[in-house]
Amino acid sequence: MYQPPLFRAYPGLREKVPFTSMGTYPTRVHPLKKLGQHLGCPGLWIKRDDESSAIYGGNKVRMMEFVLADAKRKNRSALICWGSLGSNQVMASCIFGRELGFDKISAVFRQQPIHDYVRRNLLIDAALGARMDYAESSADLVLKLLFQYLKHTNPLTGKRPYLVPMVGSSALSCLGYVNAAFELKEQIDEGLLPAPDLIFITVGTGGTMAGLQLGLHLAGLESKVIGVRVLDRIFSNERIIAWEINRTVRFLKRCGCPIHCRRYRAEDIILMHDFYGEEYAGSTVAGKVAIEITQEHEGLPLDVTYTGKTMAALMSFVATNENAGKTILFWHTLNSVDLKPFLENAPKPESLPPKFHRYFLPSRDDQ
Repeated sequence: MYQPPLFRAYPGLREKVPFTSMGTYPTRVHPLKKLGQHLGCPGLWIKRDDESSAIYGGNKVRMMEFVLADAKRKNRSALICWGSLGSNQVMASCIFGRELGFDKISAVFRQQPIHDYVRRNLLIDAALGARMDYAESSADLVLKLLFQYLKHTNPLTGKRPYLVPMVGSSALSCLGYVNAAFELKEQIDEGLLPAPDLIFITVGTGGTMAGLQLGLHLAGLESKVIGVRVLDRIFSNERIIAWEINRTVRFLKRCGCPIHCRRYRAEDIILMHDFYGEEYAGSTVAGKVAIEITQEHEGLPLDVTYTGKTMAALMSFVATNENAGKTILFWHTLNSVDLKPFLENAPKPESLPPKFHRYFLPSRDDQ
């Protein structure tokens, strides 16, 4: 049975922190030789969290192992999740929620630019039985989440639903990448890769970066994390990520974890903002170029919303001789597992709630 490296480092957490194994670990590390040669960066490596699970990969798997275990431990009756249209986190909640036996899952969505993956994810959510709704505004989102919560609450039996947090919005969700940092340390100790000078990772709500940066410190690694922002700056910035790290430290200490960390500040966070573009999920020229170059040299698919922008930032960074000589790890956080099996039982778009029908019309923004 898989034992999280975090628990091996701090055995006292086994009884106090909920966890259920749903991934395939450790995820691979290997050099990107052809791409590194093209970029003049011979020390370019990749961590394949796109392969973190046999059914659905990416960074959400590590989060779900702690968050959904918490839902199980609390004996919650249903899951409520939310995100932008086609949210990968909502889909991960549906996929792994079903794996753990949750048969009631509600999802509330907000607007975002429409790409093919958005339509695919919505159909998969529906195929997995998610009850889907659409929020016209932030206020509408709050009201609909509250409605779903009350709908699944039964005062007579004490049953309550579980609101799945966005990555970064709870200490438990950050623990996935605290654990991942200890996994990386073990791979370095085994000689599978050199200790990176720098690690590039995609940053949305910040929990992945926060967990990784804290985990590297606790594991004794001096690698610096460079986050590449792909979400609106008001929701994704240095101050928020520092706060997420500090909150996770407090949580671990409450669990009796003997850790010593100074308080993190915004100045401790390295976040690149110039590759975001004009809006969340909007494509950029630099991102598209990075996707094409990576595909050409490594046969590695990236996407326009997340990893393409992160690779574009990495390519820009290594364009100088000073940075090109460093050992750099690209932490791949997008799913690469074929999702066609989930689509075999997917409903037709017209069977979705009427509010979603317009998103299946042809769009000039399709990728």
